[in-house]
Amino acid sequence: MRIPIFMTTVGLLGLVLMASGASADLPRIILDTDMRGDCDDAGALALLHALADNGDCEILGVMASTTGPHVVGTISAINNFYGRPDLPVGLYSGEGLRGGDDYAPVVGDPAWFPHRICNETAPDSTALYRQLLHESPDNSVSIVVIGGQPCVYRLLESEADYEGDGSINMTGAELAEAKVRELVLMAANFVNPDHGEWNVILDVTAAQTVARDWPTPIMYSGFEIGHIIQTGGTLTEPETNPVAMSYKLYRGTQGGVGVIGNRSSWDQTAVYYAVHGREYNDALIWDKEGPMTVSFDDEGRTRYEMDPDGNHHRLTEHMPIEDVEAIIEDLMTQPPRARVSLDSPAAGAVYTEGASVTLQVGIEPEDAAIRRVVYLVDDSPVATVTWPPYSISGNAPSPGTYIVQAYVDLEDGGRFYTQQALATVIPSQPIEGVNEPDADVNLALVEDAQLSGSVPSGEGRGTPEVILFDPAKGDYHVQTAYNEYGVSFGENLGLVTEEDPFFWQVEWEEPKNINEITFGGTYPNQQQPFAQWKLQYRHDGSWQTLLEGQGGWINTGILQWGGPGSPAIATDAVRVIVYSDGTHPVTSIHLRGRGGQSEERDDRDTEPKATVIRYR
Repeated sequence: MRIPIFMTTVGLLGLVLMASGASADLPRIILDTDMRGDCDDAGALALLHALADNGDCEILGVMASTTGPHVVGTISAINNFYGRPDLPVGLYSGEGLRGGDDYAPVVGDPAWFPHRICNETAPDSTALYRQLLHESPDNSVSIVVIGGQPCVYRLLESEADYEGDGSINMTGAELAEAKVRELVLMAANFVNPDHGEWNVILDVTAAQTVARDWPTPIMYSGFEIGHIIQTGGTLTEPETNPVAMSYKLYRGTQGGVGVIGNRSSWDQTAVYYAVHGREYNDALIWDKEGPMTVSFDDEGRTRYEMDPDGNHHRLTEHMPIEDVEAIIEDLMTQPPRARVSLDSPAAGAVYTEGASVTLQVGIEPEDAAIRRVVYLVDDSPVATVTWPPYSISGNAPSPGTYIVQAYVDLEDGGRFYTQQALATVIPSQPIEGVNEPDADVNLALVEDAQLSGSVPSGEGRGTPEVILFDPAKGDYHVQTAYNEYGVSFGENLGLVTEEDPFFWQVEWEEPKNINEITFGGTYPNQQQPFAQWKLQYRHDGSWQTLLEGQGGWINTGILQWGGPGSPAIATDAVRVIVYSDGTHPVTSIHLRGRGGQSEERDDRDTEPKATVIRYR
């Protein structure tokens, strides 16, 4: 929505993302994570941000040691949630180190959680490691690795002038020796040495080489330390908190997929130690054993022996487990310095060309020290506001679909991006349909409505009508097991094209006025992060696109267009089409009704309801 607004920024050019007066003694942390392998990585990153917000450390950057399309986006979304959207993220450039995909396709999807960095824009982890260490004072950096060790291994093995970075005339080993104070590894199993520990197995060669050749002290936080510490169950608001969403979607928590539950805190213990050592408010959390020499056999099993000349130590239990759980839980659930939302336009808002549009953010807490609010349309700034209530009005531009977003800069240097909102501008046109506004009528259920879809009757899951919500009834029109329509679970449609897509459609003999459309996406265990989709209507025999995108609502969310009092379109058909991006096949695709009581699910608290087509 390119709103024709001109706003003087009064010299507000540029942004310092973090306060620059950090103490020279403040721990400087690089986090190396196998994000998306387990939700405790998300919890550990949340804990690290909370410690930074408390003034206990400075975060230099984050390294992703796993591959997969959403790993950097997931890290970046959490960074944005805590007001550090431009924190550098490096990506392992090797192959094959993939974890699970329970939460990353949702948390790493910008339609769900805003972020600024993705796999395609992230630098190589080795290059970023070298840069961050080169720019740091000697003996000042703690690296904490909470996944496999391929990134730190590649750093160790890197030569001077790595890939042409001639300004850094030191090898990786020399940089580590000069700049790193301590390497903290969530790795090994000292209580059951014959158990091949996961983070070691991910890359045994890397773990062996780092244990043998790393030039600074290493602290091992073994499997046994975090395994018995259960945290995360009190996280809330998963729709806006990416860490809470990670714990909700990860199948390994207590309760499984769809329920926020506790999970072992392997990674959080390592991060806490890297910042605060073994103490909490002068009380000892862990004991320390060593010096020793640690090694790993080819099966990833831990071997260690006491060695007065060794530079390895390990953590051992001291404080009661319930007390450690409370410390970690408090940090993981500590709110960020600010919470921001895009209050106007609402998701799915509809305007007629030339109509008045107000841009408005919501900011919590209300007394947050705001420096400025910048509004973006299709990622380009259109207005800067520096005074309360931080809103601006203008006129809707030419017809089309626009992505609206804002970011809020705090006086302390934090920057928080809001969620994105898809907004539609339609031509100003006379009302042509035959119906009057009626909030109790789902137009897909009127007498002349004809429902159809790409899945033949008797095949796949459900029929086109089972996803429909009946406003007059306050429940599903038809109750079935899951009130979903689509192909069978696991069915692969391949690289279906826009010309031959999966679709759901309703058409009418006489045109209808419509100003609200909602559809529900898939269940969490059948995510569609790559699926392309369009919401379309037919007018004068031609299909017009109202909204389109990739992933987003189809990844278990709800698509919403319009709402009460919005401008209406006149149409004789509405459809949703879903098709491949040309690389990833469409698998297990379905649309899901929400808002009623099915045989297996109670969705009555869902707002907005799905699926509804109406005029009100």
